[in-house]
Amino acid sequence: MRPRASGPAGTSRSRRRRVGTRTLVAPLCGALLALVAAACGVDVQASPTVVNPKQVPFGLLHRSTPTTAPARSGQYVTIYLVGSEHLVAVSRDVPTPVTAAGILHALGTGPTPEEASEGLRSPISTAVPLTLWQLATTTITVNVAGSFTTLAGQDQAEAAAQLVYTLTSLPGITSVGIRIDGKSATVPTAKGTLSAGPLDRGDYETLAPI
Repeated sequence: MRPRASGPAGTSRSRRRRVGTRTLVAPLCGALLALVAAACGVDVQASPTVVNPKQVPFGLLHRSTPTTAPARSGQYVTIYLVGSEHLVAVSRDVPTPVTAAGILHALGTGPTPEEASEGLRSPISTAVPLTLWQLATTTITVNVAGSFTTLAGQDQAEAAAQLVYTLTSLPGITSVGIRIDGKSATVPTAKGTLSAGPLDRGDYETLAPI
């Protein structure tokens, strides 16, 4: 009867068993990965392959649109629209540097759909284009289209008030002159009188924003 190996010899056989177990693990893992890839419909390839763009799922090759808004290059100014009984101040973004022409353009576009749904309107927008005629020290003269004369008397007064309040918001401007189709004109004030101007906020005090 042969004596049982012990000591270093037994330890050697134990190590061989552990090494043999480890040598089986790698092939088994590789086989399992291949099975998983096959189940997912992915071919196992030994090297990268060029894929035809037409075979790429829709949208994967499209560049995503940046979510950051572009930097604003304008400046907010105040224009005046007409409410139920008084003028209403609203903000508009106009290009910088801010000019009277830029403000007149913003005023001429009238209310936004949201503002219109709130009952705001703009009689002066029916007399566009609104153009700068003359700029004196404290007075701006504006030329309006001939359609201004088709407005009813109250609408004319409200349209003139829009011009006066909007333009006298500019630093140093205290009054506004109005010409119609390039000709001198008299326009109604909120006091029920006609004036050849220049007009100031006092002429439309009853329409002042509250």
